[in-house]
Amino acid sequence: MAVAIAVIGLGTMGGRYAEGIASGRFSGATLDAVCDVDGERARAAGERFGVPAFTSAAELVAARSPAAAYIATPDALHREPAVTVLRHGIATLIEKPLATTVEDALAIDEAAQQGGALAEVNFSNRWNPPFVAARAAVEAGRIGDVLTVTARLNNVIASPRDRLAWAGRTTPAWFLMSHCLDLAHWLHGRNAETVDAAGGRGLLAALDVDTYDYVHALVRYSGGVTGVFESTWVLPESHPSPIEFELRLIGTRGALTVDTTRQMITVASDALTYPQVLAWAPERFRSFVRRLEGAEDTSAPLAAGVENTRTLVALHRSLASGAIEHV
Repeated sequence: MAVAIAVIGLGTMGGRYAEGIASGRFSGATLDAVCDVDGERARAAGERFGVPAFTSAAELVAARSPAAAYIATPDALHREPAVTVLRHGIATLIEKPLATTVEDALAIDEAAQQGGALAEVNFSNRWNPPFVAARAAVEAGRIGDVLTVTARLNNVIASPRDRLAWAGRTTPAWFLMSHCLDLAHWLHGRNAETVDAAGGRGLLAALDVDTYDYVHALVRYSGGVTGVFESTWVLPESHPSPIEFELRLIGTRGALTVDTTRQMITVASDALTYPQVLAWAPERFRSFVRRLEGAEDTSAPLAAGVENTRTLVALHRSLASGAIEHV
């Protein structure tokens, strides 16, 4: 029996997932309802997909009883819908980052515990084949103990300027670096202790997008592991790929490098590999559905989202203070 899922937030990601569920691309899932604070957008999606439409999570849960919800509201607006559906015992997949304050992240975690339902964060790159291969290599001891991690995730300027209406209400750290920080935590298992961050503004501000053009961060983890991270939203549109994503781990016995632009991973002197399955975002959603059906599967639990938010909150404090901040 298919899992009935409500989609809350119908922007770029929510609209994409609602269409994917409605079209049957996510096996085992059916679209139960859609929700967006923009009433016109909600009604249009409801009519398009043939499901009820709502303008708040409270209205949705009062009228419907979906088995699960996918929350894709803007970064800072996850708390209200997440807490509402989780308290009703509805399994929930929440877009990254989990929240933009530690208070909101903990409130979501508390609601999940109260409702007793499955709750996960949509850190979809945990299903991206090169990173899956990287984790397998680390777990197999191929590079020894991790010493350092370096990652950069960058977008061309068209992404915040043209494709994300609320780009001025977030930063490239929240929107992009959250992926890098989660992957680092997932790969080496260390919690962040301090963050030293710097960033710059100007290009996007001149386009009326009031946010950072770029952010750099030095993160120190428990056990002496260090991480260096970069996220920028101002790559030129002539860049070979609209997304630039690279990660490198150096360990006591070797090193590995992931380049998702070419979907490649190298481990020390091993030959390059080219993953056969590239559609990791749909696979991540199918994993959530499989867990609802009781299957054992890889997950991105709320605890990972809370840790991610703690690190990012400290990072943004460091951007404001110019000092090293404790996580």
